Amino acid sequence: MMTLSKQYYSIEPETWPEERLRSFQFRKLKRVLQHAYQNLPFYKRRFDAAGIDPSMVKSLQDFWRIPSFAKRDVLREIETRKSFSVGTEMRDPAEPAVLCMTSGTLGSSFLYLPEKWRSTRGDSLMRFYQWGGLRPGMRVLMAAPAWHGLAVQESRALERLRATCAVPWGTFLPHYAGNFLDTIIDLRPEFICMFLPMLYALVAACHRRGTAPRQAFASVKHLVLVGAPMTPRSRERLGEELGVSDIYEGLGNPEALTAMECSFHCGHHIFMDCCYVEVVDPRSRELLPPGKRGTVVVTSLIPHGSVYLRYDSEDMGEILPRSCECGRTWPLLEVYDRWANAVQVGEKEIFPYDVRLCLEEAPEFIGVPFALVRGEKKSDHLRLLIQKPAAGNLSEMGNQLKVLLKKTLQVEAREQWTEQLPERWKGVAVIDEKEGGVSRV
Repeated sequence: MMTLSKQYYSIEPETWPEERLRSFQFRKLKRVLQHAYQNLPFYKRRFDAAGIDPSMVKSLQDFWRIPSFAKRDVLREIETRKSFSVGTEMRDPAEPAVLCMTSGTLGSSFLYLPEKWRSTRGDSLMRFYQWGGLRPGMRVLMAAPAWHGLAVQESRALERLRATCAVPWGTFLPHYAGNFLDTIIDLRPEFICMFLPMLYALVAACHRRGTAPRQAFASVKHLVLVGAPMTPRSRERLGEELGVSDIYEGLGNPEALTAMECSFHCGHHIFMDCCYVEVVDPRSRELLPPGKRGTVVVTSLIPHGSVYLRYDSEDMGEILPRSCECGRTWPLLEVYDRWANAVQVGEKEIFPYDVRLCLEEAPEFIGVPFALVRGEKKSDHLRLLIQKPAAGNLSEMGNQLKVLLKKTLQVEAREQWTEQLPERWKGVAVIDEKEGGVSRV
């Protein structure tokens, strides 16, 4: 891998000592800060209102004083200005560019992405995919929608690797899983990158057809999955069922974040060349040390196109307090869920990822789709809507579920079984009671 990687990107920064990495990132941050203050009205207004000048940031420890912002601030700016241009974009009229949408989980905003951005981020994505097993000349199935920033980056990486790319027809709802499955069977890709919920829909489509998933995925060597967190046990189960050589989980957002697993699967290495990541306390907004869960705040180190400085991703995660056996010194990040997916049970905030970890202590619950049910009022018990498995005594499984959740999360639970969860392209994590189809238990 090292010999191949040298053809496309430098591997040297991956093993720089911490002091050199911090110095490298600080120089890039200062450049982006100065650029934003001088050229981007969105940031100049916010910095001036907070009494902050880029010259006041003399170290990484000072950087957290820069005001953060979230997608709602961008959406408010779009509404106020009646324009998709919100003052975060560095434009060169002479340079080709595209306008991309974000996925819309928290509302759709737009990114202005010129050729310089595509080249820089695309080269970083080359590292992302090669870590995941992509090699020159492979036949590749890519599932990012054309309107998403990831598709812009992917095209750069695929061009340079001279890969043959297959794009299935249809959107990322389970309804179109059959089209994706037909594409895999007919074109026999060696490498696939797609959203985790869609992969589960493909496995379900195999079972409906009476086709063994191993047979359908016989050509596939490597999978890169994005869009939802994957637990260790679910990764093992998917690997066994699909028969692929390895499964990698990518992590990122189109605004700034890129992180990727290496072959040791110890966490996601933050790509220090293109983004700076902080984890802050959701209430005090102060920096948290490695090992503490908080809000993931990201900054793009690419001073082209739409620039995101201290962007509150509204994700809950942590920088892991450990190093990786691979020898890379880039920090490890885990993102577990959206804060918006927290369900209040008594005085506890419960997240779907933690419920998944808990349930998968029992083999019969590995990969079983479920959603947390959120009522209009705080509840004294956790409510789950669970898709009925193909086999098993539901009463016994319900009792086992309650015991596991009580033991691990110290909450009482009640379950409701369903034939099918609602179809959503990024899966179902939380269902509001008012959506219907959920009993008031």
